[in-house]
Amino acid sequence: VIGEGKPENQNHAVIFARGAHLQTLDMNQDNYMGEAYKMRNLLDSFKSDGVVLVGFPETIFSETHGAVAQFAAIAEFIFQTFQRLMTWPLMVRFHYGHPDVWDKAFTMTNGGVSKASRALHVAEDLFGGVNAVARGGKVIFEEFIECGKGRDMGFTSVNGFEQKISGSSGTISMSRDLYR
Repeated sequence: VIGEGKPENQNHAVIFARGAHLQTLDMNQDNYMGEAYKMRNLLDSFKSDGVVLVGFPETIFSETHGAVAQFAAIAEFIFQTFQRLMTWPLMVRFHYGHPDVWDKAFTMTNGGVSKASRALHVAEDLFGGVNAVARGGKVIFEEFIECGKGRDMGFTSVNGFEQKISGSSGTISMSRDLYR
């Protein structure tokens, strides 16, 4: 493994996946049965011209485990709401993690689903979306489906996640990927 483990593993696993689409999930995510039935409708989104990435929201199901957990869930909700608001007017929504669904052929021929350099790409997932848009793909966001997500709710881990978000903002603004 040359880069960071998670993005390296995701990009390597693409060639072993079957079908025309890929869904990137984290280990702490879970899909409800009722939401799984909506996946067929979500895949119809790829019939639009040029769509290579379809995102949808997460719900934090571990928010009831104390004050820190509730703070973390609210912070993530605000982050997701902000990214949804920016999707339409500025058309800047990329790929902010999971449970997004990718066009497999586009992904295999255009650089994978994420960047694997920890020093340059703290928010490795975002750069998969930047790469998709820079190479002519279209990214959309659907809200009729959602995926559950559990977060580690200790103060140290929540603080670490907040540091990752703020640190990634700096590396994103300095990245040459945005200036292609």
